[in-house]
Amino acid sequence: MITPSSLPQNRYSQGIVCTSPSLTITPYLTDAWSFNRPTEQFTYQDIYDEDTGAVKYTTKTPRFEKDNYNLNYGISMQFNIPLGKGGELCQKAARVNIEAQELLIKKTKLEMALYRLEVCSKMAQSGAVLVGKHAVTCEDVKLIVKPNQVLPHTHKIKQ
Repeated sequence: MITPSSLPQNRYSQGIVCTSPSLTITPYLTDAWSFNRPTEQFTYQDIYDEDTGAVKYTTKTPRFEKDNYNLNYGISMQFNIPLGKGGELCQKAARVNIEAQELLIKKTKLEMALYRLEVCSKMAQSGAVLVGKHAVTCEDVKLIVKPNQVLPHTHKIKQ
């Protein structure tokens, strides 16, 4: 028995829903046992007189009753294949959407890192730094000399 069903669907963000081809395999087994109860050994049949219609005699016919068994087994297969180019376009839309989401995540991480760098460097230049449980947020920020900047320094003159 083949039962109709919907095609498998993959749901992505932005409302993208793609269907894909599917194969449904359904094994089945049926069993039947038929019998007569009560079991009769003989069948009795009246024989009538053709002229009067009266019962002339009764015949006794042996019955050969037997139980009937029936066992059926098999497998049914159903192929569901979407038609047209909708499947290809949907898969392409899903790939583009996933790529856009990955780029958005990278952009967000970069913006967060740049903001943290900006805040931490301003605080370090001002002479204030975080300590304690919040210090970890600036632990990988390092101050370096700005390009074309000469820091105050002294030299020893050798005699």
